Amino acid sequence: MRRIGVGVIGWGFMGRTHTLALKTIPLYYPGIDFAPTLAAVASGHPEKARAARDEMGFERAYDDWRELIRDPDVEAVSVCTPNDLHPEMAVAALKAGKHVYLDKPMADTLEGAQAIAQAAKESGRVFQLAHNHRFLPAALRMRSMVENGEIGDILSFSLRFLHSGSIDPRKAAGWKMRRGGGVILDLGSHAVDLGIWLMGMPEAVMCANRTLYDQRPLSGGGVANDMAEDHSLAIVRLPGGALGTLEASKISMGAGDELSIEIRGARGGVKWSLSDPGILEYYDPSRPESPLGGTRGWTRIECMSRYDAPGGVFLPPRSAIGWERGHIHCYYRFLDCVAHGGEPSPGWREGLDTQRVMDALSRSAEEGQWVHL
Repeated sequence: MRRIGVGVIGWGFMGRTHTLALKTIPLYYPGIDFAPTLAAVASGHPEKARAARDEMGFERAYDDWRELIRDPDVEAVSVCTPNDLHPEMAVAALKAGKHVYLDKPMADTLEGAQAIAQAAKESGRVFQLAHNHRFLPAALRMRSMVENGEIGDILSFSLRFLHSGSIDPRKAAGWKMRRGGGVILDLGSHAVDLGIWLMGMPEAVMCANRTLYDQRPLSGGGVANDMAEDHSLAIVRLPGGALGTLEASKISMGAGDELSIEIRGARGGVKWSLSDPGILEYYDPSRPESPLGGTRGWTRIECMSRYDAPGGVFLPPRSAIGWERGHIHCYYRFLDCVAHGGEPSPGWREGLDTQRVMDALSRSAEEGQWVHL
């Protein structure tokens, strides 16, 4: 059994999410010939690192991420920190010969993403971004249908990711809400990644942003004035001429975690929503009509937990699926590349493409005009 020592940098929500994946991979993929081990955890808050070590079973805890990277038992590094820290940490890990699993987005700026891409290219190490939504069976099935031509040439599309967590003006300004963050980098990165993965790079974008409040309170007292966008809405044009919309918002009243995709083509259509993650809907216009309706209409395909082997055994394929399962499969694919070679996806090229589109969205909103890619 190949043991892969993993070090996790950052012990917030995503640090816990990556650790959930690492601890459960042996359950979901029985019979694989590799296993991750929790070699080390690092946090700028030493008490959090020690608690993670004691509660989760990490072998060592560090209050300096550089010590984790120097640890000889750490073969792969999970970077689970704010966006602006990604370039320094990921580049350092790659230059130290570590494989890197980086939480999305690649960086807070295009320049930072380019630095990571260059380091990944030169290192020869496995580099993968954590874009969990593309690793759910319904999303994987959607991609296969688009690739196989089952919907024909794309005519129109819609990508939406909506939250409501930033409506309250009393909510303290966290780093995701301030300059260096914003809804394009946070939620938009998921929508952009899925759009490129399913339909290819866009040709041009026209975007408008809105910041709901110019100021927000800080948790430690005082006021933040450097607020980023809360709502972004864009028209996206593909090379073949198809037009679609891309929307990311944290000020959508009533929205919880609403990611949805619709792609309509010349031969059919597909749509999927994270609110019903196990179901992919497909429209086949070749199905017959009749005076009372025939069989034409949107068909619900039960993708559920039906993964290719060695997944899809636990839990049973018919079982309902949740958000965290995409993270587990995403991390499994990364570790499988570490153990056996192969090209990880999304790798540094795809991450850089996503960053280029997000940069174009921001520039379009600032300039008030189309930006070509």
